[in-house]
Amino acid sequence: MNNILLIQLPLHPFTAWEPTGNIPLAPALLAAAADLPPGSVMQQEKLNYLGDKALFDLIKFKKPAILGVTLYLWNRERTIHLLQRLKNWNNELIIIAGGPEVTADNSILLNEKSVDLFVVGEGEPFAKEIFSINSLRAIINNGTRTIGPATNLPPPHLWPDPYEKGILTVASNGSAHIESQRGCSSTCSYCAYRKTSPVPRIVPADIVLSKIQYLKKNGVSELVFLDPTFNKRPDLDKLLKGLSEFSIDSFAEIRADIIHSQETADALKNAGFHSLEVGLQTFNQRVLKAIGRGGNPNSVLGGAEYLKQSGITPIIDLILGLPGDTPKSIVEAASRLVDLDLGDQVQSFILSILPGTELKATAKALGLTYNINPPYNIITSGSFSLTDLLQSREEVADILGYDPDPPPRPVLSETFPGMEVFIPEDSISVTSPSVRHGVLRINTTDAWQYRDRIINKIRERRDKDPYCPLDIILNSERQFPFDLFDLINATKESSCYTTQKASIYDLPGLIRLAVIAPLELDQSWLTECSQYAVTVIQAPEPVTLPGGQIGLLLKGEFNLSELSSLYTQAPHLIFFADQNLERLWNLNILELG
Repeated sequence: MNNILLIQLPLHPFTAWEPTGNIPLAPALLAAAADLPPGSVMQQEKLNYLGDKALFDLIKFKKPAILGVTLYLWNRERTIHLLQRLKNWNNELIIIAGGPEVTADNSILLNEKSVDLFVVGEGEPFAKEIFSINSLRAIINNGTRTIGPATNLPPPHLWPDPYEKGILTVASNGSAHIESQRGCSSTCSYCAYRKTSPVPRIVPADIVLSKIQYLKKNGVSELVFLDPTFNKRPDLDKLLKGLSEFSIDSFAEIRADIIHSQETADALKNAGFHSLEVGLQTFNQRVLKAIGRGGNPNSVLGGAEYLKQSGITPIIDLILGLPGDTPKSIVEAASRLVDLDLGDQVQSFILSILPGTELKATAKALGLTYNINPPYNIITSGSFSLTDLLQSREEVADILGYDPDPPPRPVLSETFPGMEVFIPEDSISVTSPSVRHGVLRINTTDAWQYRDRIINKIRERRDKDPYCPLDIILNSERQFPFDLFDLINATKESSCYTTQKASIYDLPGLIRLAVIAPLELDQSWLTECSQYAVTVIQAPEPVTLPGGQIGLLLKGEFNLSELSSLYTQAPHLIFFADQNLERLWNLNILELG
């Protein structure tokens, strides 16, 4: 067994079917730079599937001497929880942490005792040193807790490629992450690149294309470019022309204000881009200049129109709470987007004051207060409170005609990998897995009568995987007092990115409740129940929806295209007992992932 193991835990999407997007490129790059063997990075499939207990057990089984972790704001608390358990198990285990969360100004994290060494900035320059047990022990024994950042860094292609070294593999028709540059010339104060990498280090187009050719031969059908700004490079035309020959779907983040012609947009389309992320941020040009982003909002919209005309969907970002901005600017931006037919995919975010950014250093002077833990959301921005900003976000949703953050969708299918079926009458469980997205289906004649057993089972599951989502499905033959929801919700949830973000947007956090009810139950009870939990009735064939927010759980085989036409007004209220139909409905009809 290898004595070095690297892991990168994923984001929790809002549905079980949505891909996590977690490809462990960062740890794989370090493994390649340190010349570690394949197997040093935990497989993507395990990272994305296993629950907290299962990850702990697997790492115990592997018995590494060194464990490296990549910390992002969305996985920080879950990862630290795992590290603390591992340290309690084996205090001799040496733990190294890097990633965007590890910055010189993130004092709460840097005081975490379970981590022996923090690496600030890009890790490749230190990889051979920190992944040699003797030199690592010398560093730690010297009292060093933090190393980096390195300076005078090369473009990323000058480090060994983890795909070519076999550290990362690609499934047939799978997705790959690729860097064609590091650093960013934009000076946005809310982004760490302004301080860490203000000069882009660009990989020449012919080398990028050579790497893509290798990935294509190995089965890649989708590329995600991790570049801060994909289209700010002198050889863009050459890169796009080369990409057009591969027939690979691609995604990237761009500056739309530098797309000045339909020809450029068409070249992006021919290169395989069907959607592109565009940072409009606000319609207030004065604010854009003040935060160092600059640009003209009208130019951004003009570039987005070129993209739309070429057949590319612009995914447009808006940020609420930028210093000096007003909620009115964001509402005006949403109206303008709808008027220009650019409102199909708009993401509206509450501003986060991220570690390592200029905005964090100047927050107090700018009148910004914020949550000191992930997601670092602002609490006040000048005279505007978080409540003010959330109200404006609701206005934006009304203008767009959709919710930018829909509620989590529970798994109501009769089978699902990771489902535990619990029968409280007999205290019987069919299975009790430890998985990243769990489903606890409680089949009972009377949920209220057996409430104590149900609560104990829920606590057992939360103790096993406290930082993982759990769909709790009450499949009760009888209606029950809604006090049961209070008892379930009293189960302590771990404070983390997922629960903090959910509390901001008034959504379920890691515990997601649903009720499957017989058709004959009282309509008024069902209606009230749907205010506390996703509530559905079962039916063997399509019927008229009961009304309100009561959904329909269909059992059998169906033509999804016909069903989507039948339920155009409320497709989110349709669920399937068959997990394959449910997955396809999520991905193809609801477009959740």
